[in-house]
Amino acid sequence: MNFKFILFYIAGFLLLYLEPIELVAGFTFGIIWKLVLMMILFFPILYRVLRVKKIELFALFSILLAFKILISYSSLDYFSNTITLFTKEMMFPMLFLFFSQKVKNESTLYFIIRHFSIVIILSFLPYMFGLLEPFSLGYALAEFGHEGEYGLIGPFIKPHSASVMTSFAMIVITTSIKKENSLYLNLFYVALLVLGFYELIAMYVRTGIAIYIAVLIYLYLREISLKKILLLMLTSAVLVGAVAYLYQTNDIVQMRIDDKNKYSKKSSHGSGGSGRLLFWKNAIDNWLDDEPIVIYIGLGEEYAKEKMYEDVGLHIFAHNHFIQMLQQEGIIGFLFFITYMFLIYRYIQRYKKSDYFVATNALFLGIIIEMLFQGGFFFPPVLFLSASLVILKLNALKNKKYSMLKKDLNVN
Repeated sequence: MNFKFILFYIAGFLLLYLEPIELVAGFTFGIIWKLVLMMILFFPILYRVLRVKKIELFALFSILLAFKILISYSSLDYFSNTITLFTKEMMFPMLFLFFSQKVKNESTLYFIIRHFSIVIILSFLPYMFGLLEPFSLGYALAEFGHEGEYGLIGPFIKPHSASVMTSFAMIVITTSIKKENSLYLNLFYVALLVLGFYELIAMYVRTGIAIYIAVLIYLYLREISLKKILLLMLTSAVLVGAVAYLYQTNDIVQMRIDDKNKYSKKSSHGSGGSGRLLFWKNAIDNWLDDEPIVIYIGLGEEYAKEKMYEDVGLHIFAHNHFIQMLQQEGIIGFLFFITYMFLIYRYIQRYKKSDYFVATNALFLGIIIEMLFQGGFFFPPVLFLSASLVILKLNALKNKKYSMLKKDLNVN
C-alpha cells in the first residue's frame, strides 16, 4: 500500500472521528468544515457558471432550494440551525459543480468514493474492539430490557446516520465487485460486505438494512437471468438464515423485527415502522393547520419539531423527506425539491450507455429509499451521488468518442 492510500485512510478516519465534536456556538466540527468548504467553493464555481452560462438544471434547483431554506417561519428565530440546513443543502450542488469543473479523470472520483466507503465500514472496528469510545450513545436498548446498553454507533453522532452511511458504503462496495477485478480483491469486497451487514445489525436500526436490501434486489433483478435469480435466492437464503438465527437467539433483534418493546406486546409506537405513519400524518396535519403563509414558505425545521413534540412527545422531524420538505419549506421549497430530484433522474437516464449507469442508479435509488423512510442530510451519500453523476457523464462521453473512433477506423 503506497503513501497516498495511507494518507487517504488516515484523513478519512479523522474526518469521521472529529465530525461530532462541538467547537463553537452549537456548531460541530462537521458543520464548520462543510461551511468553510462551501465558502471556498461557492464563489469560484459561481464565477465559472456565470462566465460559461451553463449549469445542469438539477444543480440550479438544488441551489434555489438551499436559498429557500433561509426564508421560513422559524429561520430568523433559529439562525444557527438555518445556516446549518443551508450549508448541508448546498453541499450537493457545490460538490457536483466542483467535480464536473475541476476533475476530468473518472478514476480519481471513483477512487474517492470507493476508498471512502471502505473507510466508513472499517471505522467501526476500533469501537467494536474497545480501542476507542464513541462521542455519542448508540440506539438505547433500555426499552428492550437491557438497561445501560446501546447499539453500535462507531464514530457517528446518531444511530440512524451510522446505519444510513454504512448502507451507502455497502452499495458502493457491492457495485465495485466486477469480473475484471482479481479474485482476492472481490473476496476482500465480500468480506467488507459481511462486516458491514454485521455492523448494521449491531446498530439495531432497520433503516440501513432496508436501504441496502432494496438496492440489492434492484441490482440482481435489473436484467433478469437464471444466474441472477439463483444468486438472489442464495443471497436471500444467507440473509434470511442469519436474521432467523438472530431472531431466535437475540431478544433485542426479535423485538425490533416485531416492532415491540418490554412494555408492550403490540407495536412499540402504535403505528408501523417505529411510529412513522403517525409521524407522517401529524407532519402533514401541522403544515395544513397553520397560517396560510406557512403553507407556502414552511415552518422551518425547529418549529416543525416543536409541533411534533406537542403531538407525539418527541422532538423529531417527519421521518420522510418528501413530507418534511412540505412541512419545513412549504409548497415553494417542495416544488424546488421535487423538481431537482426528477431532473437528477432524467440526467441519469441520459447516460444509459455509461459503464457506471447501474452503480449511479443504485445510489439514487438508495437515496430515494432513505428519503421515504428517514429523511435528513448525510454527507457520504451526497458525496457518492455527486461524484457518481460526474463519473457517469465522463465515462459515457469517453465511450462515445471510442465508438466514433472505432467506426472511423473501420470505415477507413
